[in-house]
Amino acid sequence: MIAARPCITYRLPASRITQALTGGKIEKVWANVQRFLSACTNADIEKPNSIYLTGYAADEDQGENPNLAEQLIKKTQDVFGIGTTEPVGYLYPENTPLRQTKTTWQLTADDLDKVLSYITGLQPLPKYNLGPIELILSYDFKLINITTGEELPDQQYQSSLLIWLARSNHVSPILCFPFSQPDKDFWDYLENIENLVPFKFDRKYLRIEKANKKGTANMFSKL
Repeated sequence: MIAARPCITYRLPASRITQALTGGKIEKVWANVQRFLSACTNADIEKPNSIYLTGYAADEDQGENPNLAEQLIKKTQDVFGIGTTEPVGYLYPENTPLRQTKTTWQLTADDLDKVLSYITGLQPLPKYNLGPIELILSYDFKLINITTGEELPDQQYQSSLLIWLARSNHVSPILCFPFSQPDKDFWDYLENIENLVPFKFDRKYLRIEKANKKGTANMFSKL
């Protein structure tokens, strides 16, 4: 979507993709996410856009012990059903499937409390290169005035959080601030929400986003 007017966005570069969520254990991390979504957005916490639970088999080619990973997948199947199992990837250019597999459960909002309780109860999770299990949640939302609770005007884009709750907790955030320039109103708003954001807010990732002269694509420039 081409920007109808300039705005300020926070998003990570393609070279990074995710950043750590603050809080340590899953229950504390989730509390921080809830606090941000409740105080700063119009998101319905009980209704994520998507919920996926993924369990990974051990990478035996790298010497990982398969027993714990297999037990964890079996335990999860007993709770959430069989799921869908597929290779974690394919060799290029032969397109040969890798031996390591992953099993994914697509869940609904009705499962949210159950799956959060489940993955929290699995801590501490054993160390594997992938997984061994992760809960992936996504939320799309508009930003709000944290004093009045009203949506900020002129939000042409939704903001979003893509959240991984696992042995290490991460997020891929996109925050779209409806300010055409970094003026006092913008900085005042940012300072009001910065301490509520559930990750380290690094101002170097802020960009002004606007349409190019032809109106065919968006351009990004540093503040």
